[in-house]
Amino acid sequence: MHHDDEVWPWYGPEKPSLQEAEQWAAFMGVSWRSHGVHKWIAYDRLSGEVVGRGGVSRTPVDDDRGQMYAFLPAEPWARAAHRIRHPIVAHANWLEIGWALRHEFWGYGYASEIGRAGLVFAFEVLGVQAVVSCTVRHNAHSRAVMERIGMRYAGEIRSRGKFEGIEGLQDDAPFAVHVLLRRDWDR
Repeated sequence: MHHDDEVWPWYGPEKPSLQEAEQWAAFMGVSWRSHGVHKWIAYDRLSGEVVGRGGVSRTPVDDDRGQMYAFLPAEPWARAAHRIRHPIVAHANWLEIGWALRHEFWGYGYASEIGRAGLVFAFEVLGVQAVVSCTVRHNAHSRAVMERIGMRYAGEIRSRGKFEGIEGLQDDAPFAVHVLLRRDWDR
């Protein structure tokens, strides 16, 4: 999937090597075993073909995702760390949701289906207080999915990513943040 010419530029300056893909997969496996959550692979129900990946994952407490505190309630749960501190020290009570699909599967509702399944897992199985999602400001497709699954635009953070119309990754790219709180999900 990350070798798809429409997908990989969203994630880095070049296509990932097999070794990098294997490292990502290993990290996701450790996260599943340690934190009980991370992304999963999505398959087409009829053909069995890999559509992409998606779902929810814990975010590190010490990276730039901490900028999202501004969009969460000023309550102790927002900054609490997960009790298991391997492979990362992660937030305990909120998760990040995301998806990446092979280009040939864009526009068929797979991202929304992955997103809705992630929200159900986050709120109804794991019982978290919030789910956040962010993407570079100009990624209109992902932002539309966020809105379709019930998330609401909360603001922007700055992080390493792409600026519209500029090649390569930049350190201060604008990312749109969407949030869904448990109390709004329960309604």
